[in-house]
Amino acid sequence: MQTTTSFKPGNAPDLLSGILSVQVRNEDKITEQDRLFCQNQQDMLYKTLDRIDHWYAIFKEEAEQYRTERDFSYDDNGKISMRDLYSLRNGKDDYSHNEFKPFDVLNDLVDKNRNANSNFANRIIAYFNRTYNVSVPEQRIDEKTLRMGFRPVYGTYVDAVIEHLGGKSFRETAVEELLARVSKVVKPSCWSKVKTELKKDKIVFPEIIRFDDFYLQYNKCQISYNYGGELETLCAGIAYGADDVLCGSSDMIIRFNRNDVSVSDWYDLTTTNAEQIRFYKNGRIDVKFKDSTAAESCFKRLRLDEITLPEN
Repeated sequence: MQTTTSFKPGNAPDLLSGILSVQVRNEDKITEQDRLFCQNQQDMLYKTLDRIDHWYAIFKEEAEQYRTERDFSYDDNGKISMRDLYSLRNGKDDYSHNEFKPFDVLNDLVDKNRNANSNFANRIIAYFNRTYNVSVPEQRIDEKTLRMGFRPVYGTYVDAVIEHLGGKSFRETAVEELLARVSKVVKPSCWSKVKTELKKDKIVFPEIIRFDDFYLQYNKCQISYNYGGELETLCAGIAYGADDVLCGSSDMIIRFNRNDVSVSDWYDLTTTNAEQIRFYKNGRIDVKFKDSTAAESCFKRLRLDEITLPEN
């Protein structure tokens, strides 16, 4: 289940000022592509907030005309607060209760302001979660303290996320999480007598996947539903170990169909240093590299040399 963290924005541009005693700047820990995405999101948000503020000012001016007949005040977030917001007649025997009143519209604009700020925060968080495969909780804006006219800056959320990650960069955290997942996938079972091996220009991964027994009886190799994640993790690990990238998946296997896997041919890979991959009926997967140096580098980068067999 995804958790949430609440921010309490005030007049200052730093949303964390109320909950963090220090302010850290971590733009050096994100890429130029990350910055461009965040800046574009911020520019679009400001454009929307400017429009919301424009209409809020118009309807607020209209609301002030009712000061003499309505006892109302403004909450910190800009919402109208009155004893009986929906009382229309106010003792008058005329037709004024049919007139347009700006109070509901003002409060709706405050909600839209909160929603826009919340959308922005969580788009930034979701981007880094998606791009670097990390698990940072979504951020919840405190609607009671978010003032109209407030303009968040994306750096605040970058700081918040890296703070959540213990001060490490997104990439550092993503690499750690990836290595942990790879370790879990390649870990020999308690009854296994084989482990991942480096053989010249190849790495042999035993017992990684399983094929569905139903389709095997018809000589068709379809990866079992419960083992699709293992293949994705292995591919992500190979992409990182071979090419130092964090975008690996089974999509890097050319002409691969998980519902009809060939166990007699090598599949070409889109990665540079890892060139081919082959599957076997017993769940073994071999990966061939451009040379033995590339294979050894991947083997050590993924910490496969640390794997040990369970003691009997």
